[in-house]
Amino acid sequence: DQQRASSEVLATISSSIADTTPVFDKILESCERLFVGTMVGINLVGEDNLIHLGAYHGPRREELEKVFPTTVDVQSGSGMAITHRAVLHIPDVDAADGVPPNVRRGGKATGVRSIIFAPMLWEGKGIGAIFVGRNSVGPFSEKDIALLKTFADQAVIAIQNARLFREIQDKGRQLEIANQHKSDFLANMSHELRTPLNAIIGFSEVLLERLFGDLNEKQDDYLKDIHSSGRHLLSLINDILDLSKIEAGRMELEPTSFNLPAAVDNAMTLIRERAQRHNVALASDVDPAVGEIVADERKFKQILLNLLSNAVKFTPDGGRIDVMASRVDAQTTISVRDTGVGIAAQDQAAVFEEFRQVGNDYTRKQEGTGLGLALTKKFVELHGGRIWLESEPGKGSTFTFTIPTRQ
Repeated sequence: DQQRASSEVLATISSSIADTTPVFDKILESCERLFVGTMVGINLVGEDNLIHLGAYHGPRREELEKVFPTTVDVQSGSGMAITHRAVLHIPDVDAADGVPPNVRRGGKATGVRSIIFAPMLWEGKGIGAIFVGRNSVGPFSEKDIALLKTFADQAVIAIQNARLFREIQDKGRQLEIANQHKSDFLANMSHELRTPLNAIIGFSEVLLERLFGDLNEKQDDYLKDIHSSGRHLLSLINDILDLSKIEAGRMELEPTSFNLPAAVDNAMTLIRERAQRHNVALASDVDPAVGEIVADERKFKQILLNLLSNAVKFTPDGGRIDVMASRVDAQTTISVRDTGVGIAAQDQAAVFEEFRQVGNDYTRKQEGTGLGLALTKKFVELHGGRIWLESEPGKGSTFTFTIPTRQ
């Protein structure tokens, strides 16, 4: 019966991680049944470092509460058990020597004649005590003492579980607040930067078009660098802004029906000039049955451009990039395969993390924020799809994503 009671308490601990009340009630119910106790209770050391009456099953609670709070010392039964880190066993509350004053007061208030206290210890520190009192004089058995110590240990587990659960919740709330502050900062920063940056890009375009006169060769080169760098920086800022919107839950899709083969061709056209500079071949194999799909066209093109740009970046001169698309049942599957350097298994999970870049053994340019693939994954998931990577070092990489088919 004792073993079953202990098992029942453990089961309650497992199902009540955040709340000690069900555990304490189960422990006290077991004590009442197994010890035939007049009163059973759990006293807890509070943040004020005083002992307070916690859970209690027994008579005259209001009278007993007058004894509390009490200090953690030998003036009380719980205090003595905690102070000495040992069970306090009092067979006769009225006649025994050295009975703490508060125990005598409690005995008179409740009619208890014998009582036992077991300290509740955590990492050597007393955090409370569990007690069982009877209205008859007589000692508790060694088995009773061992069982009460077991219940004390289980009460400690429940208390620590609840404390850890609260700490995890608090940390989670703090992280949510910090993450929101980060998103707000990134969004505000991005807006503030885009205004002057658009002016720089616009004025450089005007000058490059010779609207204010001819340019010499050096001026032309410098302006092209300014314009190219401005466009690149604007792209990075837009990525950061998109990320902050997604994290804040403010990113909304604008689904439309569009032709997927045409979207693939458009993305490949935008990347072709860069690929040709490095003699990287581009090819596509789009199943004609795919045809129209319903998705956010701008986001879809950005997904493709991110994957194609990444492939060009990590594919050596003379390599090849293929785009494949097909429709199977309720989803459209698109893959971008390259003959690049590949990605080691231990690095593959990191490629979709924010501000992370892998594959540093070979890269055409170490530029960007490490947001491209992270945003790609988020855009795919916003559509209800998924994305994954298949790769081996030296054998290239294949990024595949799915988009649910909508009518």
